[in-house]
Amino acid sequence: MGDLLVSVSGLSIKTNDESSPTTILNNASLNIRKGETIGLIGETGSGKSVFGCALVGLLPDGCHISRGKIIYEPNPGLDLTTIRGRKVAIIFQDPMHSLNPLQTIGKQIKTILCKRFDKNKESIDEITRKWLRRVKLDKTTSVMERYPHQLSGGQMQRVMIALSLSINPELVIADEITTGLDAKTKFETLKLLFSLQKKYDVAILFISHDMNAIQNYCHRVVMMKSGKISKRINNKNKQATHKELVGGTSVVLEDKNQKMVLSALKLNKTFINNGAEQKALRDVSINVYSGKTLGVIGESGSGKTTLVKTMLNLLDRDSGDIKIHEGNSIELLNKPNNKIGAVLQDNTGSINPKMKIRQVLYEPLDLIGIADKETRERKVSEKMKDVRLSKELLDRYPHTLSGGQRQRISLARALLSNPKVIIFDEPTSALDSGIQKKIIKLLKSLQKEKKLSYLFISHDLHVVSEVADTIAVLYNGEIVDFGAVSKILKNPEHEYTKKLIDSFHMGKKQRHK
Repeated sequence: MGDLLVSVSGLSIKTNDESSPTTILNNASLNIRKGETIGLIGETGSGKSVFGCALVGLLPDGCHISRGKIIYEPNPGLDLTTIRGRKVAIIFQDPMHSLNPLQTIGKQIKTILCKRFDKNKESIDEITRKWLRRVKLDKTTSVMERYPHQLSGGQMQRVMIALSLSINPELVIADEITTGLDAKTKFETLKLLFSLQKKYDVAILFISHDMNAIQNYCHRVVMMKSGKISKRINNKNKQATHKELVGGTSVVLEDKNQKMVLSALKLNKTFINNGAEQKALRDVSINVYSGKTLGVIGESGSGKTTLVKTMLNLLDRDSGDIKIHEGNSIELLNKPNNKIGAVLQDNTGSINPKMKIRQVLYEPLDLIGIADKETRERKVSEKMKDVRLSKELLDRYPHTLSGGQRQRISLARALLSNPKVIIFDEPTSALDSGIQKKIIKLLKSLQKEKKLSYLFISHDLHVVSEVADTIAVLYNGEIVDFGAVSKILKNPEHEYTKKLIDSFHMGKKQRHK
């Protein structure tokens, strides 16, 4: 490896609450050398992302460095805000939060480059196009003229890679950058990032809970636990740590005695991109049954998010019907309805950061007309107990909770309106495998206790196979395969499904090595 690039010594970070400060990082120390890749692993809430943000001076509101130093060589006196965007860049988990929804991709890259380099408009334009070529987006029609919502998750993350590397940094912090991507897109994104790293000799701090990726790409691995760097792992003992964090798979067989609670018939949705039609959903029909889970799986760009928004009536459909079945009555749904709850992938973006948790949970009660204070408090307490959280969290703000805790709050909020069906959109993709297992166990327990019905949408066949009774495979906006979990895993019909299964079995072999 090269010379020392950044030295972190005795770093401690606390919240600004003077009466009861919380320690987020405790005496963390780490050296990063030029050109090397360090993997930073740990459970959700262990402090990984806060550590990464601290390196670029982007601590969350309400936090401060209580002691310790971050020194970038060879100019130890430089301010972190001066280094950010020049010597170091960061790629966040959700590119949709990093990109301006009101500006085209081209304008955003050019704005960054204009601040970084003293060059004329033509040179900046050429650098922008060059980096889009380097991240393999030159074959996508008019990427520079597109807005973020017109790109898939994988394409947006490629834009973020282009943005981060175009400033010629010495260090890139990649924070869970493949969360929310299907296995194929994840592989392609990581392969691209690390091939560019090698070509341009950039150091990478790779924050992830994906142990397969950590093993494949990192020179050194550091484990964080409860805000402390608890282990420094070499190549010989990475496998043992891998086994601690990754679990196995269980398959639930289909029950033929089923009662329908939610159905969608021939859903169609078309978007217009630069005058061209793009079919996002093509005659999609699905049924959700009482007390059962239908899993919908597909890669980035397959139509999963469009299906979620359409089922929740947050997005107008071109054609098709969505129905709630209650006894012998059938209700046609054309607007948002409290009989369908939702738990989304982005629990940070879906919870108001300025509200305390109690206020967040009062919102659905306001919508269904429950105003009595005693009743509201009783119902909120019941749901906190249901999702296995302490009532003490009710007076805290969302940013003080871990990702797993926020996702449980999202589940509690969904349960408060007593829905017939809960739609889960990638609910575990941002969580490490240990927390994933706990959330899945909770979902299955609640489903059994309360006879809940789930529509579980994900790119992760491993997770879907654990929680679902039946699986529908979504590809290019169409359902191309359907059946019980055992049938899909053992006898897939469509070629696309077979590729998913191959990736699934390959991942299982790597997890059990």
